[in-house]
Amino acid sequence: MKQAIQILSLVLIAAFIATIWDGFYILREDKLAVITQFGAPVGKSETTAGLKFKVPFIQHVRYFEKRILIWDGDPNQIATNDKTFIFMDNTARWRISDALLFLQAVGTEMRAQTLLDDIINGAVRDMVNQNDLIEIIRSSDWNKGYSFARSRRRK
Repeated sequence: MKQAIQILSLVLIAAFIATIWDGFYILREDKLAVITQFGAPVGKSETTAGLKFKVPFIQHVRYFEKRILIWDGDPNQIATNDKTFIFMDNTARWRISDALLFLQAVGTEMRAQTLLDDIINGAVRDMVNQNDLIEIIRSSDWNKGYSFARSRRRK
């Protein structure tokens, strides 16, 4: 009987420690967090670093990068307006500003990279196809501030 009480006490202490351990999480300065309960987001995204609390075993934490992320496209051969083919190697920098919105709209950083592949490669291809080679190479045209938003409006 005494041995059963000791075993039960050890099990209860272990369960208590596991509950406390799972109830807290640390959010680093370079991360954003969203708490999910049964897969659905609960509340706003966490942006400030520190020790945080969640409901043990029911809620889980999804972490996202707060730092600037880099998208690097594959080199592509693209035809210009004057039918000259050029090789383009694209790079973009992006950041997750709202982790909750990002989770609802995209889900994961890997899926975001895939979406950026389609969006940026298409926009660059459209810009190159609409201009002659001399217009693409000439440095004075870059003062116009070509941007992704400008290329999306042309469609």
